[in-house]
Amino acid sequence: MPLDRFQSIDPALLDIGPDDRVIDLGCGTGRHVLELCKSPGTILGADLSRHDLRVGRYLIEMMRRDGDVRARVHWLQTAGERLPFVDGAFDRVICTETLEHVDDDGVLARELVRVLKPGGILAVSVPDEYSEKVFWRLSRNYRTHAGGHVRIYERSRIVALMRESGLEPYAVRYRHSLETLYWLSHVAFWSDWGKQGPVTRVFRRVLDSQTTRQSRVVTAIDDIGNRILPKSIVVYSRKPLGAAPRSTNGHGRELPDERTTVEVRAVPAPFAIDPGVPAEAAASPAAALSLDDELRIALTLDGEEQKRRLIEILRSCRFAMMREVQAFSGEQASTPWTPDGRTLKEIVGHIMGWERWVAAAIDEIASGVSEPGIMSLSGYPVGISRYGSIDAFNAARMAEARERPWAELLADSDAVFDALAAAAERAPASALTQTAQFFWPDLGGTVPCGVYLLMVSAHHYQAEHLPEVVRSS
Repeated sequence: MPLDRFQSIDPALLDIGPDDRVIDLGCGTGRHVLELCKSPGTILGADLSRHDLRVGRYLIEMMRRDGDVRARVHWLQTAGERLPFVDGAFDRVICTETLEHVDDDGVLARELVRVLKPGGILAVSVPDEYSEKVFWRLSRNYRTHAGGHVRIYERSRIVALMRESGLEPYAVRYRHSLETLYWLSHVAFWSDWGKQGPVTRVFRRVLDSQTTRQSRVVTAIDDIGNRILPKSIVVYSRKPLGAAPRSTNGHGRELPDERTTVEVRAVPAPFAIDPGVPAEAAASPAAALSLDDELRIALTLDGEEQKRRLIEILRSCRFAMMREVQAFSGEQASTPWTPDGRTLKEIVGHIMGWERWVAAAIDEIASGVSEPGIMSLSGYPVGISRYGSIDAFNAARMAEARERPWAELLADSDAVFDALAAAAERAPASALTQTAQFFWPDLGGTVPCGVYLLMVSAHHYQAEHLPEVVRSS
């Protein structure tokens, strides 16, 4: 099957397996993510533009409704020069039409190589030198507008950059000659930067139409044009198996030789993970970004940005948990579920009690009614103090849950979680941090806002390694 004319990267040359993790840096609205998600795997689309990421997420959801998505898809707003991932986190790395926009392409290239596993493949595309020189000569707007291209890559230079970054280039392809014609019309008829005129608007509609995209004649013309004046050059490179990882702190920042501690910050931007699970488990669970990965991203942020990201993780974990428990009948939910004999109903009741209490504590601390360390157990709306102990309180919550219809209990559980999420969203980040410190004092006040809420909200995600993740970050 021929490669879609809009795709710069050929999946056949990437050889992506069902257990592979792929990052598309500078993904825009996700044109490559939309293609790669049709096969099993895990794909992370990363870009600076929050708007583009939202568009990409919407398009993925449209594809999911049609049953066309087989991969796990994640989205991250970040700068490529400092990715919040450990060395060798990805099997495949894609970076299309991005290097020409950054001031220091060497820094970005080395970061792409750092997060690539030894033996992994990096696919990079940049504007081809010959078409780019034509555009620069024809239009001052093209070469000077804010956010535009800061350099022209000679064909030999982009290949050399890959070698200098420690990779072994093995294939070069040329793409998008019809886009060259479109941009020629664009720069020729441009009167106001960023606004299409009647000629370019018609040209764009013709190129984007399904008839044109599916035409073998048009595809053949495009292929011939790629040998004459392509819009892009694509370089495929492999990271040697024996390549030593760069010395990093696990967040993309190189450490000094003396191994002194350095401060690391990710770009302050929200992170949205797609809670959808592919139908029939088409994507391998081994390929998914782990909760550790998601928390490490969140822990590079501070304040309101960290709060926003952790709440998104919280919602995703809750979604995954409820998707599982809703598959059980009321009879199944009333049978022993855990080694200590608790039923699924009791577990849900236990979680609901904690969520109500945490939501009340957030509101109290945010309003200044209580301070960590002196807040009484009466923070729970119905008065937890009357039970005498937390254990007695939990036992009462579970006893109530045992007597309730399963469907009613689940509906109430959703409402309680929504109230908790709403309390977290309206409270300042400092109030969430204080709340977490109140409930989890054993960490010596180091727990960031939201991590505790994450744990109490999704029972089977309460892994013992979470405190270690917090400390190591």
